[in-house]
Amino acid sequence: MRTITFFLLILTFLGCESSDVAVLNENVLADYIEMNAALDRTDLIACAGGRPEGLFADTASYIPVFFYPIEEAYDFRYFESERVDDIQNYNHYQAKELAEAPVFRGYLRQFINPVFEGDRVGIVTYRTPGTLHVCNPIRLKLNTTPTEVNEKLVTVDERGVNPSFLWQDGQIPDNAIYFQVISDLEGNLISGTYTFDRQFTFYDLENVVLNITDTTSTPTLSPNQTYRFTMMGVSEDNWINLWIEQEFRTQ
Repeated sequence: MRTITFFLLILTFLGCESSDVAVLNENVLADYIEMNAALDRTDLIACAGGRPEGLFADTASYIPVFFYPIEEAYDFRYFESERVDDIQNYNHYQAKELAEAPVFRGYLRQFINPVFEGDRVGIVTYRTPGTLHVCNPIRLKLNTTPTEVNEKLVTVDERGVNPSFLWQDGQIPDNAIYFQVISDLEGNLISGTYTFDRQFTFYDLENVVLNITDTTSTPTLSPNQTYRFTMMGVSEDNWINLWIEQEFRTQ
């Protein structure tokens, strides 16, 4: 009888112990990171913008969440939280199934996030072999600080094949960094650079603080061709305050 009683106690103890083991949920960001704890962890480049009438003139209103997928990136995921007062607590972020689309012919990508009330915070993740990439929280301020779209704020000096661009901040002055893209009219990205300055000269990297251009060769522009300049003024919380898009022609 003592043997049976002891055996039952062991089973009860093991049952209690197994019930205390936490079950991880990949739809919760904190759990998803824990599930990938064996991988190295690093950041990724992401931001978002939008306004009630749509960021782009020919699209319906939504919040594009842009991100830069480095080579070999896969398993793109998006997590979102309504707790804007506790943005570093990954337990609040829930996976959200969103449509995804290429930007600049796939050099960048975007999640297409439907509009919502109030502010939220989003985080993009993806993996590369051996590494989990997690972006800094993106404050989604569509309803409180909609993105200003104003092409009149940029001045283009179309000198030869190395044009210069000079822009102003616009109505929202708290930009921390500026992202510039030079592309052809088909949307192929030629250069992508970040500056703290409100000016950029193609392809002068003297004031560039981050360069996502394919550096296997130096990009060039052809004379007497029309190109497109796109600039995003981004705040510290990764919201796009200002969007400028302007065509220019080389000489």
